[in-house]
Amino acid sequence: MDSYGDYLSNALSISEGGIYFMIITIIMLVIIFVLYKTYKASLNVEARLQEFSSLSSSSLGRRLRVIEVNSNEYHLNKAALGPLAKIIESYCVITTDKNGIVTYANDKFLALIRRDIKDVVGKAHGFTLSADHEESGALNINDSVSLGLAWHGEVQGRTRTGAQFWLDTFVFPLSFITDVDEGHMYFGTDISSIKKQNHHLKHEVKRQEEALSKVENILLHSEKMASLGTISAGIAHEINNPIAFVAANVKRFENYISVIAETLQKSRTRIGEEKFKQLLRAAGITQKQARDLDFVLEDYISLISETQDGIDRVQRIIRDLKCFSHENNDDFTRFDIHKCIETALNLANHELKNKVRIVRSYDDSIPPLLGSEGQLSQVFVNLLVNAAQAMNGEGDIEISTRFENGHSLIEVKDNGPGIASDKLQTIFEPFFTTKPVGQGTGLGLSISQDIIKRHKGRIDVQSAPGAGCTFVIDLPVIGDQQDARHHAA
Repeated sequence: MDSYGDYLSNALSISEGGIYFMIITIIMLVIIFVLYKTYKASLNVEARLQEFSSLSSSSLGRRLRVIEVNSNEYHLNKAALGPLAKIIESYCVITTDKNGIVTYANDKFLALIRRDIKDVVGKAHGFTLSADHEESGALNINDSVSLGLAWHGEVQGRTRTGAQFWLDTFVFPLSFITDVDEGHMYFGTDISSIKKQNHHLKHEVKRQEEALSKVENILLHSEKMASLGTISAGIAHEINNPIAFVAANVKRFENYISVIAETLQKSRTRIGEEKFKQLLRAAGITQKQARDLDFVLEDYISLISETQDGIDRVQRIIRDLKCFSHENNDDFTRFDIHKCIETALNLANHELKNKVRIVRSYDDSIPPLLGSEGQLSQVFVNLLVNAAQAMNGEGDIEISTRFENGHSLIEVKDNGPGIASDKLQTIFEPFFTTKPVGQGTGLGLSISQDIIKRHKGRIDVQSAPGAGCTFVIDLPVIGDQQDARHHAA
């Protein structure tokens, strides 16, 4: 029994010895590992310091590099290493000699510009003043540095990839912190993201200001057009009365001249040509005046006819202006759609002139529509003028109408350059225009669509580059006036 106890005691003693040995072994391994890591870190520190020494002879630069490399390799708290270490940790830092050649650059700055230290040290810093500085800013930095004073401002530069960066930077002479080196220290905060945001905001503000200015011009133009509509109605009314007198007097003058011409012709026939000439000579009429009399008797008919045509055109323009000026535009009445189209053609004649050929194809079975003739005339004028301007005043415009399933369909087709597919979805949006600045408000088609919608209709466009453009207007035939007003509300 005693021998068994001795055996057990010896066994326990051996086990405890093995555990102690294992613990000691582990501790030794940890110590060896730490020493190895320290050794490797010291080799790395030495290598990095040697590399830097080969690049820069600056005493302060080497000191800053020692602080930075050691704190990084040994994970030291930079704040505990003094103000220089804290600056290195918090800012992008470089030092330069008196000629502006870089003698030191910290890792934070190198990470910003995406370059290795060997690509920076020994080279000019490459900073320029931020574009936001006024001209006096350049003088301030040069004067401050040359006078040995500190300078604060924004500088900009470019990374290895060409991306621009900005630094809010302090620059002060190295004499502030060392008596050995001459030059300057730059330490700055990266404000690139803020600058980009500011530039974006400035661009947006400028774009909004331009948009507001455009809207103001359009509103002013709209007010002028509204005033012009009111004035046109008044002018049309004022011109209508005297032109009616002119038309009546021309008609009476035609009757008077017809009587005189008929009397002269009958007299000539009755007394004979020779006696008629003797009679003219006796009255003091020269031979030239006699020939002129013959010309007058032949020409007066066409002359009066042309005059009457001109008066008729003026009266049509006055009538169309009164219609176009939206007098009583809230009242829906029965009207002939073809007459409405002809009114628009008459009003748009200044754009169409004689170079644009109008091809008509009207369906006479279309019943009178219930709506605002003046508003729909405005729609057709917009389409005709747009087509003429797109074709530069030369080409064909086909206007066709047809009646299908209680709907009046009007097509206005041109053979101009057409519209790109990416713009077809936006041509009815307010202020959208393909015309140069100042030549279009971008409201014509938007207003036209609004008018068609008020008539419970629809306007569509079909186009492709080089294939012309076709606008199709679909207007339902409404049963009675009450129904029409209900639809227009």
